[in-house]
Amino acid sequence: MNYLKTYSKIKNNQGASWLWLVIILFLIIILITTMWAFLGQLTDSTKKTNNKQTNETAKNLSYIKSIKDNEEMALAGVHEFWPRGNYVYITSVKDNGLEIMDISDPANPKHVGAFFDNEKTLMKKPHSVSFYNNYAFVGSMEDSAIQVFDISNPIDPKPVASLKDSATTGLKNLHGMIIKGDYLYVAGTGDNALEIIDISNPTTPQHVNTIFDNESISLKAPHSIVIKNNYMYIVTADEGIEILDISDPAKPKHISSIIHDDHNHKLDGGHDIKIYKNYLISASYVDGINIFDISNPKNPIEVAEIHPTEENGLLSVSSLDIYENFLFAVSEVGHALVMINIENPSNPIIMDLIKDDASGEMFLWNGHFVKVVENYIYTAGLQDGFGISTFSY
Repeated sequence: MNYLKTYSKIKNNQGASWLWLVIILFLIIILITTMWAFLGQLTDSTKKTNNKQTNETAKNLSYIKSIKDNEEMALAGVHEFWPRGNYVYITSVKDNGLEIMDISDPANPKHVGAFFDNEKTLMKKPHSVSFYNNYAFVGSMEDSAIQVFDISNPIDPKPVASLKDSATTGLKNLHGMIIKGDYLYVAGTGDNALEIIDISNPTTPQHVNTIFDNESISLKAPHSIVIKNNYMYIVTADEGIEILDISDPAKPKHISSIIHDDHNHKLDGGHDIKIYKNYLISASYVDGINIFDISNPKNPIEVAEIHPTEENGLLSVSSLDIYENFLFAVSEVGHALVMINIENPSNPIIMDLIKDDASGEMFLWNGHFVKVVENYIYTAGLQDGFGISTFSY
């Protein structure tokens, strides 16, 4: 009997222990489940917060002000912006002039000087500006000429020389220009040519060579020029993109061409071109934006394109500029400024856009040129002034 009592007591104690163990395990499971659910909610909350932040910052562009022409400024028919140090030089096709503004505070540019064409200069409908030491080379479309200024005093340019188109040059209705070394390269749109000028002595620029369009070189209506290493890329309005080897700067050699409609490339109405790392980005009046991998300049490969639509604001893209991993574009028919993430060039993402509100107070109408200065964007559409926008990312 004592044995049975002892066994019964032990059995009861063991039963109670197992019961408590089950209860403890059950409580632990509930606790773990609760904590897991809480962590899940926290993760979801974090994701929602991140998504919310992404959505809140999706509005990356803001138009902040307009700078309007007045009697002392040369801002009638603003064409292009060319920054140099704390100043920006602005070409004016209506004033036939060069406006100079202090952009130490890029959000509040200040007029500091202007130069207007006269009987001693060739500045009718100025287009692009290139800088070489203390000299500025201004290309004139109507005069088909290069006007040279001494800008030792940046706010008081002094004309020192000019070079006008002739039977042996290719400067007719010139557009884009670029300097590499001691040479100025000019897109002679009216001559279907690339003009090469020796500017080692800026006061006496010398014609060196002209490369004309032919069966093997695509230079019909060239507009914009960029250079990477010893290769030059020229976008044309009528054919596509010409690639030249400029190892010998005075005698460029054809390397390859990206022809409109060849291999289904859409480059009709090419107007501007930029380089981002090992990629070439072109803007077209007709076909939008195209991106090419130019790791091998002899064999460029298209990796992406953005077709123009009313919604994306890229109808008749005319000008591009790049800041860090972002591409900015303006369009003449879309009347818009568009911000595009190109960190992955094969997958460009439109982040935001601003369209002109047709009030006459903004300068995005007929968007013709865009230039990024720090976190500010200057836009012009051949109107009497220019717009300033800001961006965040």
